[in-house]
Amino acid sequence: MASVRDILEIFGAIDRAIVEADGDPELTATAEKVLPGSAAHAGWYGELESRFFGDQARTPDLAAALGRIAEADERDERLTQNQKARLLYGIAASARIKRVAPTCSLPAFTAPDGSEFGGALIGSLAAIAPDGTALDDRRARAAEVRGGLLHDASTGFVRPGDFDTVRDQALNSIRFGSKLQAPLCQTAVITVNGHESVVVDTKFTSDAVSLDELKRIVNPFNWADDYPQLFVRMQGQEPDILPDGWRRVLETVRLIESVELTTPLKFYPYADPARPLEAHLDYDLDESGFDTGDGQVLVDRGFINMRAVNESGSPGAAGVRVATRKVVHITGISAFAQARLVCIGGYGTGSADFLLRSAANPPADPKPFDFPATEDQADADDVTGSGSPPVLHFAPAAVAAWTESVQDLTNGYFEVAEKWLSGGLTLTDIADYSTRLGGSIAAAPWKYLQAMTTPRPPGTRGGGT
Repeated sequence: MASVRDILEIFGAIDRAIVEADGDPELTATAEKVLPGSAAHAGWYGELESRFFGDQARTPDLAAALGRIAEADERDERLTQNQKARLLYGIAASARIKRVAPTCSLPAFTAPDGSEFGGALIGSLAAIAPDGTALDDRRARAAEVRGGLLHDASTGFVRPGDFDTVRDQALNSIRFGSKLQAPLCQTAVITVNGHESVVVDTKFTSDAVSLDELKRIVNPFNWADDYPQLFVRMQGQEPDILPDGWRRVLETVRLIESVELTTPLKFYPYADPARPLEAHLDYDLDESGFDTGDGQVLVDRGFINMRAVNESGSPGAAGVRVATRKVVHITGISAFAQARLVCIGGYGTGSADFLLRSAANPPADPKPFDFPATEDQADADDVTGSGSPPVLHFAPAAVAAWTESVQDLTNGYFEVAEKWLSGGLTLTDIADYSTRLGGSIAAAPWKYLQAMTTPRPPGTRGGGT
């Protein structure tokens, strides 16, 4: 988990450059373009360090962070796919900002290979190479392509969409032509139960795993085996199942180094027999067992929507599309700092690593998709699936209640309701709607916000994913 803090520190070094630039228009404008919100919310990295490390907080140093990543790679402690993508993004963004503002606190990317920063830079670029490549080979390739890659990044990486070009060059050089697939992190901020919360959406596809394979490992009781880099423990709660059919689990995640969060969750797996090519998993904060957690997370909800996409039209054939959403509020840090932690730290965007890798290499004896299906099942030694109980998915009721209530509001709010029902509501719409309603949204019934931050049920217009 040390790599999580190191990657965060790369972006923290950019934050430090913005703070120390004291409003330099060229630097702030450039940073805002490649990292939207970074100039407007300068100081976010200091918030995270102070919140999680207190007296042990450190000043961000790009050379030191890259050096530690290079040292870990030398020990064959390889990064995940998503970490490699975030590392490349941070290096490219830093190179762009340094080119536009050469006097900023970031080190010079023209430093010779033998210098401390030059060596750290080559070593960190080598860390992006695929698994199974020899250290000497990946470092030699990184040294060879460093100049061209960073020149193109510093001149052509003007906005987030330009990262595709940077990534493509990396695919053809550092990664020897192999894939570097990672979902984009799309964020917005909404108010849930009076708490500013970050919404993180990801979408990705795979032609290597099937829907059935995803369903085999997606149950939350498997998460600590699926992705131990983040999930530490997934423990049962009593009772195992709530009266409405939602299951309960106590989740412990390790965010940065030894920092852990323990949160009670409830979850609902849903697979409609009439739509065998789709499966959904919703989760939310389990307020009935809130005192079993550590109280650091006040909002935690989202979904994993999965759909088979293959020519044979079979859930057992390879080819899936996945959409995930996470809505979270962590106490003690601002909404923007939470967004950076969730995105860069991988708390919300490790979904591709987490799901696809474990689907291809499942843990031993994973709990089935609909576990537990009965009150006693969580304690049974021999666990078998018996089908999800026929409980009404909660989203239709929430959407219906919300739609009825907006009848007294303006036509503009009707438009938002229609977008939701048709499946066309975007993160921007959600953020704009929250702003327009102001104080009203905080006082509105919780069902409205629940509907806005959870998936549409199977069978509604617009589909599931």
